[in-house]
Amino acid sequence: MVIDKITINLILNIKVKNKIKIAVVGIGLMGSQHLKALSVSKKAKLHSIVDVNKNSITHAKKFKVPFYRSSTELLSNNKPDAVIVATPNQFHEKHTISFLNAKIPVLLEKPISDNISKAKKIIQSSKKNKTHLLIGYHRRHNSIVTKVKKQIDSGNLGKIVAANVMCWLYKNKDWYKEKWRIKKGGGPLGINLVHDIDLICYLLGPITHVQATTSNKIRKYKVEDTAIVNFTFRSGTLCTLSVSDTIVAPYSYELTAGENPAYPITNQSAYFIGGTKGSIQFPNLKHWYNRGERSWWKPIYHKDFNIRLSRFTLINQIDHLCDVVSGKAKPKVSGNDGLQSLKIFDAILRSTKTGKKIRVN
Repeated sequence: MVIDKITINLILNIKVKNKIKIAVVGIGLMGSQHLKALSVSKKAKLHSIVDVNKNSITHAKKFKVPFYRSSTELLSNNKPDAVIVATPNQFHEKHTISFLNAKIPVLLEKPISDNISKAKKIIQSSKKNKTHLLIGYHRRHNSIVTKVKKQIDSGNLGKIVAANVMCWLYKNKDWYKEKWRIKKGGGPLGINLVHDIDLICYLLGPITHVQATTSNKIRKYKVEDTAIVNFTFRSGTLCTLSVSDTIVAPYSYELTAGENPAYPITNQSAYFIGGTKGSIQFPNLKHWYNRGERSWWKPIYHKDFNIRLSRFTLINQIDHLCDVVSGKAKPKVSGNDGLQSLKIFDAILRSTKTGKKIRVN
């Protein structure tokens, strides 16, 4: 998710009294995007910046806020109302727990941690300190996803039978100049899959089993370039997800949702969800159904939803954080949600080694 100048200019920054003061910890790719989102939020304002890289002080000067080299330094000065932690995954536990112990709510970038044990410690700290923990799966804050969720929950699609998710894209040679991307963890499973796991759980409920197969036949690197994952849901719904970074195609969430202006918008869909009364596709949002008798011999119609493509998901997410801090809402993506996504991903990795069906604990 990248916020460009056009997006910023599209948003009317109405002044609101007593904005929630939020610090950003870690100014990498996502941290810098959170800075932009905060600058246009109607409910929040940037409190300070924390980063081990002293060059990040340029961001603090740009936004005219204090700069700190550590969370300890921040906490010993003027405490913020909330914090966004966007440091590398291996540091999530250390930074997040330090703020939760100080009773400061945290929006933690996904994934929740680099392993399940650390994730559990983060969640336990949130519970012990009775302080909110939110996980940064920003797709849940897209207006398109909200509409799809309402359609499913309303019963308009009937009982959900199956789903198909595609993440097909082509990464060029420049992408692989970073050598870690041809090693374990650098393929589409580790980079592209995390958002899709959370989103299908949000829409379709808990996953009980996964089965995965991978291939590296195109690029022949040690890491996979293509994978197929089959999911079984507690409800009985079945879902197939195919991901590849070697296919020239318009079918991936990034290329279809319009969230990220770095990618061309294809006006296609990447998600297809089918039920006994109808089906839905998105982000090119269409609801398919029969009028009267349901039959493959009868005409099938579709309703197009007039939903504006959302470039505002990070801003929506920050506004939601403000509502949580103010007591107006409960976290849309909890620590337990983040832990469950991590468990599912772990099961997928274990399945790729054997090809067997793995139960998600």
